[in-house]
Amino acid sequence: MQDFWIALLIGFLIGWLLEWLIDWQYWRSTVRALRRENEQLRRQIAGEDVPDENPSQHASELATSTSVRPVDKEA
Repeated sequence: MQDFWIALLIGFLIGWLLEWLIDWQYWRSTVRALRRENEQLRRQIAGEDVPDENPSQHASELATSTSVRPVDKEA
């Protein structure tokens, strides 16, 4: 019975370690991107000129937000 508890404890520790390593590898790039975006937004709020990383993406977002919608004449 003692071997069972030792094996269970070792299994929990190894599983926890593997989960931590996988999460760290996956979330590291996500956290880096969020920090970069946060810093960019802070600079925009402070009024500094922030160059766009992808100007074509910004232009397409602007075009879709200002697109003309058809007006219902009967309303």
